Amino acid sequence: MRRLPFALALVLAACRSTPTPAPVAPTPTPVAAADAGAPEAAPPRVAVPTPGPARDVHLPPVRATTLANGLAVQLVEYHTLPVLHLRLVVGAGSATDPANLPGLASFTGDMIREGTTTRSSAQIAEAIEFVGGSISVSTSADVTVLSVSVLRDHAETALNLLADVVGRPTFPQVEINKLKRRENDRLQQSRNDPGWLTRRAFYQGLYGEGHPYGRIDTTTQALARLTRADLVAYHRARYVSGNMFLTVVGDVQPAAFDALLGRTLGTLRRGTATAAPIAAAPAAAARQIVLVDRPESAQSVIRIGNVSLRRADPDWVPFTVANQLLGGGVSSRLFMDLRELRSLSYGVYARMGENVGESQWFAGGQVRTAVTGDALHALFRHLECLTTEPAPEPELAMTRSYLTDSFALSIETPGNVADLISGMRIFGLPADYYDTLRARVTAVDAAASLATARRYIRPDRSLVVVVGTASAPVEVGPRCAASAALPADATFAQQLQACQARVEGAAPRETQPLQEVLRTFGPVRVVDLDGHLVRELTATAPSAPPIRARCEELSTPALQAVAHSGQH
Repeated sequence: MRRLPFALALVLAACRSTPTPAPVAPTPTPVAAADAGAPEAAPPRVAVPTPGPARDVHLPPVRATTLANGLAVQLVEYHTLPVLHLRLVVGAGSATDPANLPGLASFTGDMIREGTTTRSSAQIAEAIEFVGGSISVSTSADVTVLSVSVLRDHAETALNLLADVVGRPTFPQVEINKLKRRENDRLQQSRNDPGWLTRRAFYQGLYGEGHPYGRIDTTTQALARLTRADLVAYHRARYVSGNMFLTVVGDVQPAAFDALLGRTLGTLRRGTATAAPIAAAPAAAARQIVLVDRPESAQSVIRIGNVSLRRADPDWVPFTVANQLLGGGVSSRLFMDLRELRSLSYGVYARMGENVGESQWFAGGQVRTAVTGDALHALFRHLECLTTEPAPEPELAMTRSYLTDSFALSIETPGNVADLISGMRIFGLPADYYDTLRARVTAVDAAASLATARRYIRPDRSLVVVVGTASAPVEVGPRCAASAALPADATFAQQLQACQARVEGAAPRETQPLQEVLRTFGPVRVVDLDGHLVRELTATAPSAPPIRARCEELSTPALQAVAHSGQH
């Protein structure tokens, strides 16, 4: 028989010899007879305090220095948390890709973490994970950004690692082959992704394939041509100290950190790089429609847009107000109308691109294929109203309030601050840009919002991209017989309400193939999933919208009133 260890035997003996105490009933709290059953007095009502005027939110001071090798550094002391956020921004965006090698900048950015002269790919990943940090690389049209987050105590480890991957990558052929296979697989999957197909057709249609902003991705042909020598040459030309800058936000002491930077990133190779200026996008003379024929699509993806303005343009703030009012969020006109009232989509929005050169503006979303025509009619009516009628002051006030109040949330973390400060330098914004942002948003009135909407939203010269099944049936004509019988001056709400009740035996709406419905909005180019032209269709006579709406009925307050009344 096995003997229990002496200590365990003592524990068991103690457990057996200790009686379990009986539960003690809680002592009841006496209740005064006069209070029994009496309702609790309601707290006194207090009026909601009136909000004060919007005040500017100031970014922390930025300390600018330059290392001996020419690397510019922007440092912000942020002592709330013992963390460090780094953004090393390289002038190596996709706009610098050679015409025959689209995707070279992004491929290079992905490859610099796959091995250096001192570390393998696995060792790089292990080094940053061991200290609880992270390192990522992202490439946009204008820049490649290496983002590093780490605890303050591991700053030297992070900076040594960053200097290694940026300055001493070896581009191992075995890793190049692996990445090529992954990229080819991704491209094959993207070929059936309606969002990716929409972006490709939209940017190619806006800028043209020869424009730096007209390319959104690599191609299988470019991947086949790409060699290790291409990566080495691109890295040597672009990854030099004079073509980068570093943003640091965190819990650091500047004097000690300067010395650390000198020992790490100060060893990066000197040099400068020049990039050709971004050419102006071709001007559209008329509306263009591109239909990407995606067989068996259950939905249509719609995007309407045009080339707009540079990020540094002084009109950016008033145009932001106009865009927010139209489709910036769930309380905007597009969302309230197309989702909440007409039930055409789960979400419809308007967006502004951010680029050093001429950016893009677009509006759209995903809708059921059958209501693609209804959605296009609604979208174009909203664009017409936004660009011809001033917004009512209550709607503008609500929009300005949202933009000014939400800005504070965009700088609540040191990582957010690092991104904003980096963006200021990328786009050439003045040093006080965000310090005065709230005041400039508050100053936007109806005239300024209308003027920028007219200038940068051009419905009659827009590019319309639709991804869907070209032969799919789409409903046309009145939504129902009841709405068709209404007088011409019927309100928007009355037309919505007329079709609420389902009538037994009512005839379904007429349908036409998607490509034929699109022709009523302009000439159509039908392309396949590879972007190759299948056929061109001339425009036909415009069709009447299924619902008529006056501009005053399409403001957010008016739409909210209809939603709250239940007349839809």
